[in-house]
Amino acid sequence: MLSSTLTQKFTHLFKILDFDHDGLLLKQDFDSLGENVAIFRCLMPPSEIEDFITKRGQDFWERLQQFLSKQQPNRCNLDNWLKYMEAVAVTEEFGPFEEIARQAAEDIFYIYDKDKNNLLSKQEYMCFFVSLRVEIKFIDICFKRLDRNGDMQLSKEELSEAIQEFFQSVETKKPGNLLFGNPENYQFDTRKSLYTNV
Repeated sequence: MLSSTLTQKFTHLFKILDFDHDGLLLKQDFDSLGENVAIFRCLMPPSEIEDFITKRGQDFWERLQQFLSKQQPNRCNLDNWLKYMEAVAVTEEFGPFEEIARQAAEDIFYIYDKDKNNLLSKQEYMCFFVSLRVEIKFIDICFKRLDRNGDMQLSKEELSEAIQEFFQSVETKKPGNLLFGNPENYQFDTRKSLYTNV
C-alpha cells in the first residue's frame, strides 16, 4: 500500500499529465503534452528532439496500456495510476527504479540542455517547468533545493537523485519532492472532485 507521501506526489504528477483535466489519462493527453514541450523548447519541425519526445510518449503510453489491460476498469483513472506508479517505483516490477531514474534524467537533459554542456541552468529547468505547466512561482525554491552543491546548475547526477526521491522517498523534506513543483499546492486543486470520482 502506498504511503500518504507517495500518494500525494503521484496524484500531483497525475494532474500534470492529465492535460485536459478530465480525470483520465488518455493518449491525447500525452500527445498534447509532447506538443507543449516542443513549443516551449522552441523546436521547429523537422526536429530530432521533437521526434524523440513523440517516441518517448508513445513508449510510455504503450507500457501503461499493457498494465491497464489487467485492471478493472482498464482505463487510467487516478486509482489505476496510483497502482501503476506503485508497480514502477515501489515494487519495481518493471526493473530497478534506479536505472529508470537514470534514463529519465538522460532524456530530460537531451530535451532541455540547449547548450549541450551536460548541465541544466535555471533557465533550462524553467523551460522544463513551463512546458509541464507547473506554476512558475515555484521555480526558485525548487531549483535551489535540487541544486545540492549550490553551483546554480543541475547535473545529471543531481537530477537522477531528485527523480529517485520524488518517486521512492516517503520522507516529506527530501529535495526531490519538489521535482515537479510543490505537490502540496497544485494549481488545479480546486478540481479535486474530478480525480476522486472517475
